[in-house]
Amino acid sequence: MRVHYDSELERLLEQAREMLGAGDDAVLADANTTVNQALQLSPDSVEGWLLKCQVASAAGDDLAALAAVEMALRREPERGEALYWHGAVLGDLCRHREALRSIECALRVLTDDEQWLVEDLFYEKVTILDALGLHDAAVAACSAGLDHCPGSALLRAALGPLSSETDLGADKIHRERVRSSLKVLRGGAG
Repeated sequence: MRVHYDSELERLLEQAREMLGAGDDAVLADANTTVNQALQLSPDSVEGWLLKCQVASAAGDDLAALAAVEMALRREPERGEALYWHGAVLGDLCRHREALRSIECALRVLTDDEQWLVEDLFYEKVTILDALGLHDAAVAACSAGLDHCPGSALLRAALGPLSSETDLGADKIHRERVRSSLKVLRGGAG
C-alpha cells in the first residue's frame, strides 16, 4: 500500500523515523542523511531538528544531539517535546541540574496535545533526581508521576528500587530509556 504525503518534508521525516526504529549503525547513518535532506528543504522544521536529535542520540553522539535539540528550542522554546529531549540529552551528558530544569519546564508548559509525554517526563525527572543523590525527591517525583499516570508500569518499576533505597543506576538506565523511547517519541504519534 502506498502512503500519500502532503510534502516532501513529511515523506523524508517519516522515512527517517522508520530507519531510526532499526537502530543499526549503518541505518542510523542513512537516517541522519535523510533528516539532513529534510532540514535542507525546511531549516526551521522543529520536527526535523527533534528527529535529528533522536538520531544523534541513538548513534551515541550526545553533543550532536544537544546541538540539534537546541536548534529546535530556538524555534519553539516552550515546546514540551523539545524540552523533554533537551533534558534527556543533558542527562546523558551528566549535566543533571540543567537536565532537571529542562524537564521541570517541560512539565509546566505541556499542551493538551503533548500529554503523551507525561509518563516519560516523570521518569526522566526520577532518574535525574536519583543521579543527583536526591533520593527523597526522586521517590516524591515517582509518586507524583503515578498520580498522573496510575497505570504506568515504567514508574512502578522505578519506584521499586527507590523504595528499597538502592541506586537506580540512573545514567545507565537513563541512556537505555532514551534509546528505547526513540521508537515511541515521534512527534506525538507515540
